Amino acid sequence: MSRMTNNEQIELREALAQSFDIALPERVSEEQIIAALTFRVDQLIAANPDQLFSMLYRLDIFEWKIKAALASEVDVTKKIAVLIYERQLEKIISRQRFKSQPPDDDLAW
Repeated sequence: MSRMTNNEQIELREALAQSFDIALPERVSEEQIIAALTFRVDQLIAANPDQLFSMLYRLDIFEWKIKAALASEVDVTKKIAVLIYERQLEKIISRQRFKSQPPDDDLAW
């Protein structure tokens, strides 16, 4: 995974903490985030799989990736957690890359 900026890391931590109702410390590593997500995914699969699949759909994770993770025989919840982490990071980077810039004075109406 690529090195992310401090702002990206903060936004990622906050988005995942809010979306998945997990407590993450202010300074947290990628491994810690994935471990917390893995635990939460495991809880959701056991208690409310429909909610988990709804969350994955809202995150716009490709169905074939989810099916591949579910078809594996080991670390299913960790693989799903990694998919969540990677997709949320992609969305954050994309938003920052395409953030609208104010128009030049010459182009402003």
